[in-house]
Amino acid sequence: MASKKTKSAKSTRAKAAGPDRTPGASFKGPKRDEPAFAKPSMLRLMDIGAKAAAPKAIGAKAANTVIYIHGIGNKPIASILKCQWDTALFGTELGDRSRMAYWVNRQFYPEPLKASCASGDKVALEDEEATTRAILGITGEQGGDEQVLSREIGVLAKGDQQRAAFLRSIANTMTQKAETAQAAFAAQDVAAKILPLPAFLRRLITRSLTRVLLRDVNDFLFDGERRDSMEKSLLDRLMAGGGPFVIIAHSQGSMIAYDVLRRLQKEQIEVPLFLTIGSPLGIAEVQDVIRQWTGGGLPFPPCVERWVNIADRLDPVAIDSTLANDFGADIEDRQVVNLDSPRHPHSGTGYLQTKLLRDVVRETVGTGFQQAIAPFAIAKDLVADLEDGLRDKRHEVLIQLSDAPGTAPADRLTHAKAVEQVSERIKDIVTASGAKPDDARIEPLRHFVAAELTRLEVEALRSHYADLQMKGVWRNAVKRTLINQSTHTVQARPANIGYGADGKGIAWAILDTGIRADHPHFAEYQNVIEQWDCTRTGAPSRLTPGMPGFDVLDGNGHGTHVAATVAGMMKIGNAKDSVVLAGMAPRTSLYGFKVLADDGTGRDSWIIKALDKIAEINEASSRLQIQGVNLSLGGGFDPSVFGCGHTPLCEELRRLWRQGVIVCLAAGNEGYAVLSSANGDIQANLDLSIGDPANLDEAIAVGSVHKTNPHTYGISYFSSRGPTADGRQKPDVVAPGENIVSARHDWKEALAAGAGAITIDNHYVEMSGTSMATPHVSGLLAAFLSLRREFIGYPDRVKKMLLDGCVDLKRDPNMQGSGLPNLIKMLALN
Repeated sequence: MASKKTKSAKSTRAKAAGPDRTPGASFKGPKRDEPAFAKPSMLRLMDIGAKAAAPKAIGAKAANTVIYIHGIGNKPIASILKCQWDTALFGTELGDRSRMAYWVNRQFYPEPLKASCASGDKVALEDEEATTRAILGITGEQGGDEQVLSREIGVLAKGDQQRAAFLRSIANTMTQKAETAQAAFAAQDVAAKILPLPAFLRRLITRSLTRVLLRDVNDFLFDGERRDSMEKSLLDRLMAGGGPFVIIAHSQGSMIAYDVLRRLQKEQIEVPLFLTIGSPLGIAEVQDVIRQWTGGGLPFPPCVERWVNIADRLDPVAIDSTLANDFGADIEDRQVVNLDSPRHPHSGTGYLQTKLLRDVVRETVGTGFQQAIAPFAIAKDLVADLEDGLRDKRHEVLIQLSDAPGTAPADRLTHAKAVEQVSERIKDIVTASGAKPDDARIEPLRHFVAAELTRLEVEALRSHYADLQMKGVWRNAVKRTLINQSTHTVQARPANIGYGADGKGIAWAILDTGIRADHPHFAEYQNVIEQWDCTRTGAPSRLTPGMPGFDVLDGNGHGTHVAATVAGMMKIGNAKDSVVLAGMAPRTSLYGFKVLADDGTGRDSWIIKALDKIAEINEASSRLQIQGVNLSLGGGFDPSVFGCGHTPLCEELRRLWRQGVIVCLAAGNEGYAVLSSANGDIQANLDLSIGDPANLDEAIAVGSVHKTNPHTYGISYFSSRGPTADGRQKPDVVAPGENIVSARHDWKEALAAGAGAITIDNHYVEMSGTSMATPHVSGLLAAFLSLRREFIGYPDRVKKMLLDGCVDLKRDPNMQGSGLPNLIKMLALN
């Protein structure tokens, strides 16, 4: 660690503006308004989170969270910019261990930069004048470029001659700094990777940076509304707690950060390291305005323990790279070679990749901080959503609870108490942030709390990770129906598994869009005995036959189609020419749980709410009331966020499996993709495409095959393929999933349109997907258990018998699993 300068140390540098500094530099800035964080609500929120302990990486030292505040110009969306900085500094994405204070003026830059995590944070001027300026520069006609700059200054000054002179002074100073630095560098040994640029190109770089800087500096110094917006971007990330903080400020971000930090005490915010890179705080004109705000001085921020200032001598924004003799002798001024110099000497990621800067940060955070796998409270995909969303946007989150590790059993909170405690803390945080508790739409579940929270509220909750027994805050992820095509042509395919294995005495839960219980397909055996609506706020609403809404809960059709594939039966036609359409286990009782809205999408919290209710129903009885569940739904899976098969939804399904309930899951329809290439589109099948929750090891994941010729046509092109991201074989089995005929939910409308004549077309519809394959397996197992009741409550044994009884289709095991289930073989083997 570099030694600090003594309080009496003095620098010998001269003001960078030079002898011809214009009179405009003494222009007085506007009166400084009361800072936003002086408001009572902000102070209370700060008090709630200031001393709370966020999760800390193993081996981490003095800081829990890194906060970045970026510099001038246009930027990509916040999550990409944060990823650029994380990767440049630490070599990996940090998730909730870092935050980006984002303040781009979208009036200047209507569209974010198109960039990737790997492209780097380089300042670019994007307007219709850039090409003209480049041409003029190459030909040496700098007058044109000067006219462009003058016009820009005139627009920013809004007719105020004093402000125009002030901005002109900064522009002149930057030009002089660039020329002086270039000449000094040209006379030195060029062993460092940088070679001097031609003078005209150097001027172009400086002019571009000057114009961009003037736009944003003008906003900060002279537009109170824009300044408040910039400072609030940082304040929001501080007020949530989670400190101590390392604050890394680039370019104008250092001005914003300094003005915020100088007014905060260590009792409010702890900042072991304040790191400024490519900072314009050395500009005399900027200092003049800040002195007006402070009453004459440039105080060292009282909440900061160590301030390191780093600059590249070729960076024209860092006009005076020595801040110690202005802001306090304790500042450590260091010079580096920006790794993107000389063409991008002001690059933020170029600074962050330098060894000196990395070493300074590592001294504070420790080597453990930068580990790719580290404890977190907020899942990485949710962090990206929070970064990209507006500050007031509410995000649907799922807060998972667990026993506090190392806590004696007597001291541990019960799950119910932990849920209550988290709910109350959320209300406190929401109130402190200035909103109403009802805005958060808090929903307590058995082992989770679902809520709708702003970024500030989520990050404030992270600060209380330890004392609330939180396991993590996740996206309340979207799940959807898994259909990839449907047609109006109906093909009858009665499912008759024979041997008297008809599902009698077995109950199966269908977690889907609900069931159209009044469909004639369910009439003969009165299959649908209960339905629960889990899509509304609060506890699931129970619906029984005869209650309003019971018959018509499904407004989508997916759930009805799935349910009728499992159970029910209907004869269509006269005695001489009739067709029987039956589910796999016609007499199985069905519990419908509406966990997907009528548009086919739902939330993890809705599904978990249904699983809680199923567990409750079973626990309230002396035996399993519901022996199996079918989830013909799924969503994407990011293995960098979750352990594979260990998402919140997977954890709850595992809990249900261990209660004795068989879980059948759709593998997903993500096995096919169209890839763009230089030579046109390429059709491809994708391994590692198993969705969530089909990754769950204990469950039975079902892929799709052709409905009548599986040996000939094999695995459906759309069916998701394994292995799982952690190397396990999935799917477990495959079943018919192409053009499956089953009950339609809008049968009454179709019947009326057909003048009342009952036909297959107006009562049934054809659909395809692993959603259709999954209920074939659910129905088959319900039928099996109705004959072999000694296996009820032993899902592991049933799964083994299912896999042992499969017919091998001679396809890749990561596409077919064990093959095609065969109920007759399964019964014969056991």
